[in-house]
Amino acid sequence: MTTKENKPRPYWHVDAKWVTGILSILVLIVTFAVFLLFKVTSPEQGIEILTATMASMFSYEGGGLDQAGDIEIMKDKIAESPNGEYQPIPGMDITVRMEDIEGKSPREARLWFFRQMAEPLYTQGQQGLIEMMTDPEMKESVSGGVGPLALISASTHAKLGSVLIICGLISFFLLGMLIFFSYRFGRLGNPGFVIFMAAIPNLILLAVLQGVINNPTNGQGDEGIQSTLARYSQLAADVLPDVIDKALIIHVVLVIVGIALMLIGLIGVIFFRQKKKTDQPEPAG
Repeated sequence: MTTKENKPRPYWHVDAKWVTGILSILVLIVTFAVFLLFKVTSPEQGIEILTATMASMFSYEGGGLDQAGDIEIMKDKIAESPNGEYQPIPGMDITVRMEDIEGKSPREARLWFFRQMAEPLYTQGQQGLIEMMTDPEMKESVSGGVGPLALISASTHAKLGSVLIICGLISFFLLGMLIFFSYRFGRLGNPGFVIFMAAIPNLILLAVLQGVINNPTNGQGDEGIQSTLARYSQLAADVLPDVIDKALIIHVVLVIVGIALMLIGLIGVIFFRQKKKTDQPEPAG
């Protein structure tokens, strides 16, 4: 009776495994980042971010999103209006009625109002805002662009979708090569290690960013600089927490998946070695 001998792996498989592993980590870091941007610019999330950004920018001087002063003035203007409507921004075709803001908190009322601008801005870009304007000078100012707000749009979302498909295909190809060049339970452990290493940098970055937003520092220095920092800190606090929380959940899941695959691979190796020792015949006495 002949025994089946395991053929040794080609020596270059080890080198190929390391090369594909390193490339997989780099490509997956990019893929995870593109995936997050794709989610951030989706219609649901993108319109919410635009709404919160504009509401925060316009409300900062008045004390923030939760201050009731502007909302009370708006209610008074509506009550005084013969047709029960009020146009808060002259030259912008947005009218508010009492039923639109009645029963809403100041934050909810502001978010409702600025969503009327965020939706056309997201779907049509700056042209969507221009079509809402009746003031020629206002149209002229917006025609030059809307700055970073233009990055969150349906157009950007579609482009990121194409990039994500390309990155995803490259990632799957490299992971497939990594599995092919790996051996036995390394075909589970190695992809797990790659996923873990690719998710950790973004996870740390997001955790640090969350800590900075939740615990802003009040430094000393030039009053103008401090005012600017305070404005942008408030903007980040109004816009980013929900985005960061969702991104953290995704990366925590990826880290858990990576650890789980590594543990399964490790347990498999231990079990296989133990079984191999058990199956070996004892030497004759």
